[in-house]
Amino acid sequence: MHIGLNAGIFSGQDPEGAIVATRQAGAEGCELNVAESGPLGLDTSGEEIRRLRHVAEAQGVALPSIHCGLHWRHPLSDPDPEVRQRGVAALARTLEIGAELGAGVLLVVPGVVTARVPYADAYARAQESVALLGSRASTLGMRVGVENVWNRFLLSPLETARFIDEIGQDSVGAYFDVGNVLAFGYPQHWIATLGRRILAVHFKDYRSDVAGMGGFVYLLQGDVAWRECVQGLQAVGYEGFVTAELGPYRHLPERTAPDTVAAMRAILAMGG
Repeated sequence: MHIGLNAGIFSGQDPEGAIVATRQAGAEGCELNVAESGPLGLDTSGEEIRRLRHVAEAQGVALPSIHCGLHWRHPLSDPDPEVRQRGVAALARTLEIGAELGAGVLLVVPGVVTARVPYADAYARAQESVALLGSRASTLGMRVGVENVWNRFLLSPLETARFIDEIGQDSVGAYFDVGNVLAFGYPQHWIATLGRRILAVHFKDYRSDVAGMGGFVYLLQGDVAWRECVQGLQAVGYEGFVTAELGPYRHLPERTAPDTVAAMRAILAMGG
């Protein structure tokens, strides 16, 4: 497996700075985040995207996956078809950006259950939206990774596997986040069930004795059973990137990335 860092770990860095800092920290890959606008946005030109790809190649840094948070603003499960359409359009454009960057996987939050969005409706709408994105991804040489997040949706590995299998596209799989599961399950169980559906992996840690978002901590500080997770990923044949999705330290933020890379090396060594 290969070590990656989400660009959010670098405080205030633009995409080029994040790529350079990734190399300096000793990681092999950088997951870039696409915004609505800005240094890397939906409106970024093809010329600028290709320039970023050349920067990464010159640094020897892979860009294995890409993320766009607009699926929270425009949920793929929203009752309003126009909202869903905006979400699909934003993520379809992100797939194009990912393809130009040479990335392989787009992280997608498939839907959100709320008081006004019943579970069954979210499931049906999310599947329809993700299937559309999967079809677009296949034409671009990309894949869609459905991530497990705190969205009151796809709360078990069995259901997540079913959701993916019912779509039935090779371009749709799981983007598995190890730390997100600790609030309602065990990541090693999810890994065994999702198996080869796993396209990409996020690393973060979580303390189960602290409620809510305050439970998220830096690697090796929480309750993730890292040895079981690494051995589980090996057992299902996963050989891709494990990408740390963490914010910077409050003090000495420049230390966050190298410390995280060191922790990830120690974690991967647990696999033997």
